[in-house]
Amino acid sequence: MDKRRFEEMVPEELLRVQREKKAVFLPVGSMEWHGPHMGMGMDTLHAERVALRLAKEMGGAVFPPLYIGTENERTPESLKRLGFSGEETIKGMDFPANTVKSCYWPPELFYRIVKQQVDMLLDMGFRRIVILNGHASAVQKELLGKICEEEQADGAAVISITVLFKDCGTGLGHAGLAETSIMQSIRPEAVDLGQLPPKPELLYYKEFGIADSGGSSSGYFVRHDPRDASGELGENILDFEVERCRSILEEMMQ
Repeated sequence: MDKRRFEEMVPEELLRVQREKKAVFLPVGSMEWHGPHMGMGMDTLHAERVALRLAKEMGGAVFPPLYIGTENERTPESLKRLGFSGEETIKGMDFPANTVKSCYWPPELFYRIVKQQVDMLLDMGFRRIVILNGHASAVQKELLGKICEEEQADGAAVISITVLFKDCGTGLGHAGLAETSIMQSIRPEAVDLGQLPPKPELLYYKEFGIADSGGSSSGYFVRHDPRDASGELGENILDFEVERCRSILEEMMQ
């Protein structure tokens, strides 16, 4: 049996990962509001699925995913783009109309936890660590980049990749068409499109906590509609992401 989950591997299997200079993949995401129609662990589940596929194709092990994510308060400009006045105090996707709050960790605590996990893997003897990030907040990507810079020593390679790519074949957004399709592919039971109003009713950003790259020019409503999602589209996006990550890693780990 070809095991890839770190927690299931016996010591000799883990030592083989070290001897063959394969990577340990560390999926990181968030526990965050993803609209009324989708499970809140989407970011981490997404990163874990990419990690498992990469480990199968490239060799290596996948460490248990971290359901932690961090965010800052939105700027007035960001709020206005979403249809707010710009005077509100909103962190990440915790819009006032949401029925459940997200679990955002303080940035300094997020940094310490992920850095500690990387340090422990290095201390165990692993020299290739790939952080696969499913939560694309600016502060989270910045802190992961900082950890990677600090941990490059003694022949070790610590790399962070955010698994969302703009050229995946459909417009990106938060809890929109792309993410909903991905979740339908990996955890269909975590999607309930019946929680959204039927088409053609518009899905406004601030009412549903779903967002994309539009703004005032698009009327503050979702253009890449999650109600058009499908598991087939999600699998196509995952194929693209895995191939893109693999290409990045092969180039960086030469």
